[in-house]
Order: sequence, then structure tokens, then C-alpha cells
Amino acid sequence: MSDYFSRSSNLPKSFLFILPLLVLYEIGIILYGSEIKNTADIIVKRPLEIFGNSATLVFNSLIIIISFCSIFYIEKKNRLSCGIFIPMFLESAAYAFFLGYVILFLVYGLLPLDVTNLNVHSFAKGIILSLGAGVYEEILFRLLLLSAFYLLFVKVFKINAIIGSLFSILICACVFSIMHYIGTTGDSFSIHSFSFRFVAGIILSAIFVFRGLGIAVYTHAIYDVLIIHKSYISAAQP
Repeated sequence: MSDYFSRSSNLPKSFLFILPLLVLYEIGIILYGSEIKNTADIIVKRPLEIFGNSATLVFNSLIIIISFCSIFYIEKKNRLSCGIFIPMFLESAAYAFFLGYVILFLVYGLLPLDVTNLNVHSFAKGIILSLGAGVYEEILFRLLLLSAFYLLFVKVFKINAIIGSLFSILICACVFSIMHYIGTTGDSFSIHSFSFRFVAGIILSAIFVFRGLGIAVYTHAIYDVLIIHKSYISAAQP
């Protein structure tokens, strides 16, 4: 088990683990149009806008380069075995069910999505958005923002590592929750939805810290897919 925990949490293996979700999301964007892009996706890719019309080509090239580097790193350390992705997926699903049913029950009987007028077309879009949220929101809020705050508090301001980690997690969870209410597509604010997303942000941060990026991404994506499915079933019932 100790070998599994160490191997499943390293960043190169995490990247290869989330690569299928990233590919499916990008295919969905091609099929349904850029209007369904996740907000975190837009923020993460914004620096590439300096390349103009070649931004997508640059992004795809970076993905290919990182993929090859990840494979090379894993092969160098220990041979790549895709079998480890199965228990990683199951572990993520267990966390997603906990997040979706236990935390929702503790905070409020919350259904974050509008279940009116859903159809197969919007259901497919919802799945694509779920994949994008899992990948890009975890990259933005956990890999980039959480790591940046930790470096700021612990390395720059020399705060105790435990206290610095706690501050970083709480701030990122707060920003993560607030971001869902910003912009024309943002949700209407309610204390229940904010509280749930704040708690979810703390849990996802803990998963990222202790279990790695890949499992945090899949936990987020699977939870969102469960909510989409629940919404679709509810709307389909007479």
C-alpha cells in the first residue's frame, strides 16, 4: 500500500492519469463550441493568447511535450504500468461519493444545477463541462494557486509550514467558492451553496496535498458527473 500511495501521487503519473479527461473535454469543445468552456480553462490558457490564432496549436504542443516527459520520467524511475490507474479511479470515485452525498447532506440538501428543461443535448454538454471543471479547476486552484500561496507564506514570509498550509487551503477554498458566482454564467449566491463549495474546496485541497493532482481531478470530475446525472434523472421524472 505504501508503494501504491507514493506511486499514485507523483505529478508525472497524475498527468498521464488525467490526460484522457483532458482529451475528451477538448473534443467536446470542438463538437459543441467554445461557449461551453470552463472559466478555469479560459484563465489557465489566457497567457497563450499572445500567440494569437496559434494559441491552440501551442497548447496542444505543450500537452504532447509534457506527456512524453512524463512517460520518460516514469520509465526511468519505474516501468509504466497502466494497471495502477484502476485503483486510482476507484479511490477517486469513493472520495466523489463522499463529497456528493455526505458533505451535501451535512451542509444542505443542495442541487447546484438548474434541472429544468434538461435534454440529452444539454446532458452531454454538462458532462463535458464536468470534465473541464475537474481538470482545469484543480490545475488552477490546487496545483497553481494553492502551491503559490504555500510558497508565499512558508518560503517568503517564513511562516510555520503547518500554519502556512492551513492559511493556503482556507484562502484557496474561499476563492474557489467565490469564483462560481462571478461572470454572466455565474450562479446566484446563497449561503448554502457557498458553504458547500468552501468545504468542498478544503477537501479537494487535502486530497491534492495528500493524494496528488490526478486523484483530486478525478474526484472533482466524478462528483460533477454524478450531479449532472442526478439532475438529468430528476428532470426526466414525471
